[in-house]
Amino acid sequence: MTMISSSASTAIAIFVKTPGLSPLKTRLAATLGRHTAETIYRLCVSAVEQTVKSVDVAPYWAVAEQKGLSDPLWQGLASLYTGPGGLGQCQHHIYQTLLQRYQQVLLIGTDSPQLSVNRLREAIEALQSHPFVVGPALDGGYYLFAGRQSLKRECWNKVPYSRADTGEKLLSSLPAKAVLLTPMTDLDRESDLPQLRRELVALQKQGEGLSWPQQQILNWLDNQQYPS
Repeated sequence: MTMISSSASTAIAIFVKTPGLSPLKTRLAATLGRHTAETIYRLCVSAVEQTVKSVDVAPYWAVAEQKGLSDPLWQGLASLYTGPGGLGQCQHHIYQTLLQRYQQVLLIGTDSPQLSVNRLREAIEALQSHPFVVGPALDGGYYLFAGRQSLKRECWNKVPYSRADTGEKLLSSLPAKAVLLTPMTDLDRESDLPQLRRELVALQKQGEGLSWPQQQILNWLDNQQYPS
């Protein structure tokens, strides 16, 4: 476990899996092939990392495998092992660990590379007046969770993950009402790619623009001729 010596009041943990140690983007790999799925995954990792580095927070990788902590891919940020167990258990562990050191904590993954700096700042600002913030995914899950209040393990563990009602169940398990951010695509399947492209193009047209990794993803999508 590597902790940051930082004056930041907010921590962000990016949940990741290590190539070669865990299967990556399995539903995407089922139609596009394992090599292409891993290529997209690495681009998504780079995009999310660059976005997080552009915000005044203490950033962490939340690594799924203990052996993965030393992987070169995770050396750009401090890293934490998620611990064993399912997704609920892992989120609880990381959230509570960071909440002991920081005033507020954000949890994100790498499935939404179109996540912007402004969206992260919006979540952080909302925490000033609300205990929880959730970014709903279009598939019924969530791409971001943020909080400044401790949560019992049961709140995480009773949520059914990877289902159309995951986000709804998470919201109902919280002890207080959460602020909802604008919904976004959570990239799981090939059928998600056209919507991801639309959201990247929309971000490109905004003042913030695209980071280099986000532009690389958009270029790849354009080369694959995914529809607008």
